[in-house]
Amino acid sequence: MAEEEKERKVPATLLKTVSEFYREGDVVFKEFDEIRDSYLKGRDIKEDLKKFRSKRVGVFWLIYDIFHKEVELEDKLDGAGIEKEKRDKIFEFKNRFSDLAEEIDILVLEELGVNR
Repeated sequence: MAEEEKERKVPATLLKTVSEFYREGDVVFKEFDEIRDSYLKGRDIKEDLKKFRSKRVGVFWLIYDIFHKEVELEDKLDGAGIEKEKRDKIFEFKNRFSDLAEEIDILVLEELGVNR
């Protein structure tokens, strides 16, 4: 019973985060366009990623999952009944900003104390 309740709460949180990502998509894409532009110019983007995360914590972790837990995320999206247009926006983001996946991973690992 407690496990079933936990499973219900996860999709509710996921629904809220995906809705925020979709609703704020233009802003999120614009911010990541700027981060990506800095990255392509050879600049360190860790502070930019931290700034983004501080403003949009849930969306940051959704983005992390897009790149690093794709199968698990797809299962959650299926289980939560996420609409096609929202899923399309998520995977548009993944395709557009895939070159930043490693930088996001490095940031998370460094903050967890895992040296690369």
